[in-house]
Amino acid sequence: MLSRQPSTRAEARVDIEAECLVTAAARIVGSLPAARPVLGVLRGFSRADRDRARSLRNRLAERGIHAADLSLVPDAGDREPGRVPVPRPRADVLLYAGGPQPEHAMRAAALWHLPLLIERQEGEEGGELNSLGGHRRAVLGVHLSGGAFDIAARESVIASLQPQPGRVRLILDNEKITAPGDQPLRVTLTDKDLLRVSGNAFGSRQVRRLRFERAWGAYRLDIDGTPAHDVHAPLRIEALPGRLHLLHP
Repeated sequence: MLSRQPSTRAEARVDIEAECLVTAAARIVGSLPAARPVLGVLRGFSRADRDRARSLRNRLAERGIHAADLSLVPDAGDREPGRVPVPRPRADVLLYAGGPQPEHAMRAAALWHLPLLIERQEGEEGGELNSLGGHRRAVLGVHLSGGAFDIAARESVIASLQPQPGRVRLILDNEKITAPGDQPLRVTLTDKDLLRVSGNAFGSRQVRRLRFERAWGAYRLDIDGTPAHDVHAPLRIEALPGRLHLLHP
C-alpha cells in the first residue's frame, strides 16, 4: 500500500518533524537496558492532539517500539517524594507528540522523574543533522499545605480570589515581608537556578526559596499559565536543579 503523500508544505514539515522524533525515539529505546522498553507518548486533549499522537504511535509500532498513550496531566494526588510515592506510568522514557502546551509535558516528566523527548523550543539552539542532544534544567517545586507536591516548568503565580484580601506575610529566604494581598506574586527561575520573585510591593528579588506563610482568604495558584490549585498558606516554592531531563532530535 502506498503511503499518503503530504498535500501542503505545512503537512510536509510536520511529517518530517514526526519522522525525526520517531527516528530519535528508536535510537533511545534501542539503547535502554530493559527487555522491552515502553515509550510513553504524551498528548493533549484536542482532536488534532489525539490524531497526531495516534500517527506517532503507528509509526513507532512499525519499528517494533511499544508505545503507551498518556495524558499531559499527571494523576491527581501526586505527593511529595519521600512521603508518598509519586505514581507514574509504566514507561521508560516519554515523547511529547506536539501541540500548544509543551510546559505540561515537561511538568509531567519532571513529576515522574522520566526523560522527555521533545522538539527544541523557540530560542533553543539546534543540533547537527541526525544528532541527539540532551540537557537537564531546573523546575519549580511547589510544596502545598498538607504535604501535596506539584511542579511548574516555567512559572507559578499566586493570586487572591477575593477583591479585598488584606495583607500577606512572605518569607524570602530568611527575610520576612508583608505585602498587599491583592497583588499577584510571580515566581520564575533565573539562569543560575534561583527563584525570581516579582511583586508590585517589592519589585523583583532573587532568592533560593519563597514561603507564602500567612494570608487571609483563599488564593489561586497558576502553574505555567493554567489555574491549578486553590491554596491556603503555608505554601513553599523552591528551585529543583536538574530535575527535568530533556532530549532533542
